[in-house]
Amino acid sequence: MCDFCVKHGNGGKWYENVENYARKMYRIRREGSGLQMGDVQNIIESILDEAIEARGLSDQKNYEEVKARVESMILPAHFGQVVTLDEVEKILDIAYPIARITCICRRRSRGVKDEENFFCVGIGVGMYKWEKWPENYRGGIHFMGPKEAKEWIREVNKKGAVHTFWVFGTPYIGGICNCEYPSCIGMRMRLDYDVKLLMKGEKVAQIEYEKCNGCGICLRRCQFGAITYEVALDRVSINQKKCFGCGLCATACKPSAIVMKERVNMPGLSREW
Repeated sequence: MCDFCVKHGNGGKWYENVENYARKMYRIRREGSGLQMGDVQNIIESILDEAIEARGLSDQKNYEEVKARVESMILPAHFGQVVTLDEVEKILDIAYPIARITCICRRRSRGVKDEENFFCVGIGVGMYKWEKWPENYRGGIHFMGPKEAKEWIREVNKKGAVHTFWVFGTPYIGGICNCEYPSCIGMRMRLDYDVKLLMKGEKVAQIEYEKCNGCGICLRRCQFGAITYEVALDRVSINQKKCFGCGLCATACKPSAIVMKERVNMPGLSREW
């Protein structure tokens, strides 16, 4: 995201800046506000409930007001952004320590048992204090080195999970989630209610039609409704306005017909977050 890269990127992409994973950022994040992260999350969830109710009642004016309120709280406190497999592997090279943890979203929405629910990754020094938040870390944690973490994340990618990273007091990056719709709260808030709890990624998928064989594998992997199959052409097409830049289509494309382009270089998409 352009503004975040300018403010927190140190000349590059903001989530590739090692300072945003540093221990001092964790300490500043904790000391800089009178509210603890749990308090902020509870407030955001309360306002999200208001937004959902207003949307359900077709109260558009109230919905827009509530949506603006919650988004003003999200950006300084807690939100996620979509990343590709390559990008999440770069994060795993930067962050330390790395630990597999259970997914709160799947627990809440699907009732997935803890032993089957290690889909998320905690990163940074906060993992050394995980015992202080037993509700968030049911089932404990499993520490991993970068090599093991990358091997595991590639398997998760093959299964079709959308990789996202999350801030816990901007710009401190403290977690990686492997999301799916409709279990993921962030994806549901964005896709169902247009609340930017989850931001689009830095990349956009683009099809190279001469390479596409019309197999449709990418269509099955896209969770954002950005890919359609054109019967007359026996090819797929990508609606780049809907693309969140996860790259799941590209990693499964056998003829390598899908490439990931930089969003900031795409006319009409550079401010689409």
